Amino acid sequence: MQRKVALLGATGFVGGHILTEALSRPELDITAVVRNPAALAAHDHLTTTAGDVFDVPALTEALRGHDTVIHAFHPGRTSSPDEVYDQSVAGHEAIIAATRAAGVPRLVCVGGAASLMTPEGKEYIDSSHWDKEFDPYRNSILGTRALYYMLKDVTDLDWVFLAPSAWLRPGERTGVFRTSANDMLFAADGTSRISLEDYSMVLIDEVVTPAHHRERFTVGY
Repeated sequence: MQRKVALLGATGFVGGHILTEALSRPELDITAVVRNPAALAAHDHLTTTAGDVFDVPALTEALRGHDTVIHAFHPGRTSSPDEVYDQSVAGHEAIIAATRAAGVPRLVCVGGAASLMTPEGKEYIDSSHWDKEFDPYRNSILGTRALYYMLKDVTDLDWVFLAPSAWLRPGERTGVFRTSANDMLFAADGTSRISLEDYSMVLIDEVVTPAHHRERFTVGY
């Protein structure tokens, strides 16, 4: 049975990898809601439609009739630090509202590592494990963390927040990884990392075979 999935953010850094993984699953029909549909190549299982996540009525119509919404939207890093946080939160609110209004039961969200717990009992963003290389993107990261705390109050959607490890970069699709509910995962070399390819595989597995409900989980090596 085909599953209809709406993907928000399909042309983004993470969303593009998610789209590639999703289109490798023949049981999924993907609708990519993007600002510029011409930016995506044609595929037998891909429908593209123009849309703006901040236009809730139009987004509601674009999402209607789908089984799952994947929230991979990010406003981008070209905005000022203050704007990117506010735009992130506004985007989260709009996507949750449109998913509700469209009657889509399942919302699968690209999360972040900021709120994961470290061995010292602090969230990653407030811990000694925090990588200073992320400082320029702190407000963007806080915007993604805000989504997790917003979702915790949502009881009328079957949501999941998939947090990557600290470093999420292009690499290999290995299929070898660990998962955790709340604790940041560290590899044997002390790093916290996952490839975009493995992250996308885990997220799409969650779409195809839901195993987490109204909760967060994380994936890493």
